[in-house]
Amino acid sequence: MVLGVGQCASGARFGYVFRFVDRMGMQRHASFCRTSLHPALIIVHGTGGREATYRRVHAMSRAVRVESSSSSSVYLDWALEKGVSFQKVTQDVIGGMRGMVAVEDVGKGEIFVELPRSAALVVDPLEKCPCSEFVDAGYYKACSWYVKMSILLLWERQKGASSRIYGYIAQLPSSIDTPVRWSEEEVDQLQSARLKQAVLEQKEEWSAAYKEFQKNRVDNITEVTYDDFVWAMENVRSRSFSGPYAGSPIRERLTMAGMLAVVGGGYAFMSHIPLESVLNAGIAVACFNLVYDVVLSSRLKWFAMCPVIDSLNHSGNVTSSIEYEYFKDTFVVSTESSYEKGQQIFISYGKKTNEQLMQYYGFILKDNPHDVYTVVATVNGVEVPLSITQNGQLAEETMTMLEGNDEVRKGVSGSFSDAVNAALIDAVRQELDRKQTSLADDERLCNSPGMVKSARQQIALDFRMSQKTMLTKALTLAEKRQKKR
Repeated sequence: MVLGVGQCASGARFGYVFRFVDRMGMQRHASFCRTSLHPALIIVHGTGGREATYRRVHAMSRAVRVESSSSSSVYLDWALEKGVSFQKVTQDVIGGMRGMVAVEDVGKGEIFVELPRSAALVVDPLEKCPCSEFVDAGYYKACSWYVKMSILLLWERQKGASSRIYGYIAQLPSSIDTPVRWSEEEVDQLQSARLKQAVLEQKEEWSAAYKEFQKNRVDNITEVTYDDFVWAMENVRSRSFSGPYAGSPIRERLTMAGMLAVVGGGYAFMSHIPLESVLNAGIAVACFNLVYDVVLSSRLKWFAMCPVIDSLNHSGNVTSSIEYEYFKDTFVVSTESSYEKGQQIFISYGKKTNEQLMQYYGFILKDNPHDVYTVVATVNGVEVPLSITQNGQLAEETMTMLEGNDEVRKGVSGSFSDAVNAALIDAVRQELDRKQTSLADDERLCNSPGMVKSARQQIALDFRMSQKTMLTKALTLAEKRQKKR
């Protein structure tokens, strides 16, 4: 029974469904499909060049520095000690990027990673500030989920080896080379005014968030620099999952139920109240809590950083499920694809445009099936946004919006679709003219050995080429339609 739908933590959409499911007994769980991905061209920061794409066709991962296989072994040993189960998979470095590889065949729908909630870093929407010795509790309560998660991550990191997630923190990338770290000149190479503005706002937001964090520090013994804060925010925004809030863990509920049973039984004995009345009251309380949780699940979300699970890379060709199983108090992963021993295993993080991927993950997807480019066109004297998909067609949502806009349709002489097509041609031509270089210029640069000097230049070049390719497809198709009229 589907009770609610949520979204992905990093802003991209992914399907999180809170439901009751009968799997090996009745198991209550929240279903996650992750933030942080699709077919991609991977750029590894520090290599100065282009890495081969990977997954069965293409895959994507964050633009990060990776450690050796030996560090992966230490990390996986820590995970095993924490009760994480992953007998059929292991972490490995593939083409310079970390990923998960099958060490045994993994069947369709089979759970291949199981993570206790206690091994994850969780932001609970109803939990009191868990780190009041680190920051002011009132300040923490008012923070956005990702600032809360960043605070928790910094708090755990300062504990060193005594942190319950020390092994996880030790293997997190020291830097994710996203545009928030780039200079203005480097951001300009993306040739995207919209993305430049988004990055500028992100920098301002993070800078302001850091200042507020510093104002509300309780323990100032350990210095937290702005670079430290950005490190936490980058990892949180690129590695977190979210789903409908599932309420308190089952262990806490059982403990409370036991206490209530003892107290209720004692009260019934001392007050000579029929046991049946006490049981009816207990059942009423349990039913109320269950209904209350269902209502909460439709309104509140919780967020988690999940060791081992977040080592799985993304593929746009798979359907996967990351779920919270209530009665086992664990996060579990399965996919609708099967994998043979030796193959890299992928999950789907959700539908993201290349702008979103570039901003928060530091890479793009070549031929990204979920990419969209929005131009502003004038139809019948009214400015309207036209969203172009990766194949050069107008998005279905755009067509629905136009067809339902009486102001745009009113007074159009001739065919309305012809008017939209003409407006699209003008808007796309203007958008391409605003670019500092043409697609042909970029292709020549891409094919000139030694001309691209850094990984940032390469990914900026790949990004703007993907954008111009999409616009060029749209223009070509629109001009063909116009000639047929």
